[in-house]
Amino acid sequence: MSNFLSLEIGKRSIMTHQTALSVTGHNVANANTAGYTRQVANLVTTRPYYTPTLTANSGVGQLGTGVEVATLERIRDSFLDGQIRNENKTLGYWEAIYDTLAKIEVILNEPSENGLRTVMDQFWESWQDLSAHPENESVRAVVVQRGAALADAFNHIHKQLTELREDVNAFVQVKVNEINSIAQQLADLNQQILSITIAGKQPNDLLDKRDLLLDELSKIVDITVNYDQYGMVSVQLGGRPLVQGKDHALLDTVADTKGMFQVIWADTRAVARIDGGELRGLLDARGATELDTSSNYKEIIPNMIDQLNQLAKTIILRTNEIHRGGFSLNNQSLFPDGLNFFVEPANVNSDYEWAALIRVEDAIYNDPKNIAAARYHTWDTVNGEETNAGDGAVALLIAQLKHDYNNAQYTARSGNIITSHFDDLISFTVHIQGNSYDITIPPPATPYSDLNQLADAIQSALDSQGLSLRVRSEGSQLVFYTGDSSFAGISSFSLALPPSTGDLAVQTPTGGMVRFATTDDFWRSICAQVGVMSQESVRMVRNQEILLNELENKRQSVSGVSLDEEMTNMIKFQHAYNAASRYITAIDEAIEVIINRMGLVGR
Repeated sequence: MSNFLSLEIGKRSIMTHQTALSVTGHNVANANTAGYTRQVANLVTTRPYYTPTLTANSGVGQLGTGVEVATLERIRDSFLDGQIRNENKTLGYWEAIYDTLAKIEVILNEPSENGLRTVMDQFWESWQDLSAHPENESVRAVVVQRGAALADAFNHIHKQLTELREDVNAFVQVKVNEINSIAQQLADLNQQILSITIAGKQPNDLLDKRDLLLDELSKIVDITVNYDQYGMVSVQLGGRPLVQGKDHALLDTVADTKGMFQVIWADTRAVARIDGGELRGLLDARGATELDTSSNYKEIIPNMIDQLNQLAKTIILRTNEIHRGGFSLNNQSLFPDGLNFFVEPANVNSDYEWAALIRVEDAIYNDPKNIAAARYHTWDTVNGEETNAGDGAVALLIAQLKHDYNNAQYTARSGNIITSHFDDLISFTVHIQGNSYDITIPPPATPYSDLNQLADAIQSALDSQGLSLRVRSEGSQLVFYTGDSSFAGISSFSLALPPSTGDLAVQTPTGGMVRFATTDDFWRSICAQVGVMSQESVRMVRNQEILLNELENKRQSVSGVSLDEEMTNMIKFQHAYNAASRYITAIDEAIEVIINRMGLVGR
């Protein structure tokens, strides 16, 4: 054995343990770096000096040639990585839902003294006060102001919910851009990893960066991850490759007429399937677009807006239906004013944003005397002046809507009914309780003098059939109403009138909300629904955080840097380094003896 072989062994030991010390130092330096994976220098013996053969000298055994670093290994558990990414998508989804619901709760602001419930209560109470003092103009002014305040409350909540939906929609585009950015980075890393791996090196730090990006992506959207033999990663999104080797696809958005973004693939323009993560939570919160032919989104914000519109629609229509049959202080005729309290569109069956539409009629807002508080006109002379204070019955009916607005009212309208010609056959069909009832009223012996007599005749016919349906006259209209939830409407209504007026036509129901609940109950149900969903989202977020924390602790126990362990390794490798240095010194001294002292004996 040559002394130079011994020197080589010492050199290899020094270099190997220097590398091990460098790896240890790298671990210590990145102990707090996000996504860093602990690395280990795997030490192996180098190839022995020779292998005994028939021609080679045989000895006690092979001579060792030292040590070297075989690999620099990342201590990583791919199974834990998959678990964490799978749970990441669930956490991202519920965090997006919770954030949206928390903002909705702030918008609704219930329970509070400034919430919509309080404003509605004040509105109904003002009508209650007016029913007791219909002649008091200051009380009428309060009704107008409470009506305006109610309209403002609906307008404000509707605007805030609409803006929230727009904000969530804008965030959808932000998340799409983040996905594209991460996909680009993953494709670039794949190329770098491939180059280093082919060169026979281990790109550990690049792999850490790649895995960190995958964790971020898994929180945004549901992905499927696969690895090849070169360390490159392929990512699937919605059944289609997002990243494939050095290539990557891009997502894009296309807006509908309302500016709502649909997520599509940039190359094919096909709709991208989003199954989980923050992006899916945002889509569920915002709702479907006009471009979605089919979707299973939860429609959280749109449902809130729809329910708010239903409530506003019901208040508008029910208040107006009663108000049109009343008499105002300015009415000097024998017929009701027929004036709406709230602005009402021409076609109430059309799709309107009722909460944004609601406002007090200008005629009433500018002159509270036009509030029709009285059911019957009452003419008195006070100090030589005619007054019409009314009896406050209509105001009382409106006030009672707080407790029961489900006297479903279906209005039969015609242009101008000429009461002197109510002398012909009347026929119509009532649909109630799953059955149809044909009602026929023969011509009267004496023509009806007014709509009240006509209504009485129709009511008698209804009562004879045992139907829970009521009818009353309202100006130039007939109003049918009932509290029976099975009432499906009236059809085939025919009343012979002069050609100038035409047939009496019965409209379909114009209602809005669920039956047999008060406005307060309905608003409570809306707020309760938000509260329940918010509690569920909080629970899911906390559960996912606990689960992910446990999984992350397990991953850190495997992949994380333990400073105590690294200090132990540092001492171990340092001692080995020092020993190798001392070994080289010893060999050097032995060589010096041989060189300088051999052949000097006997001189």
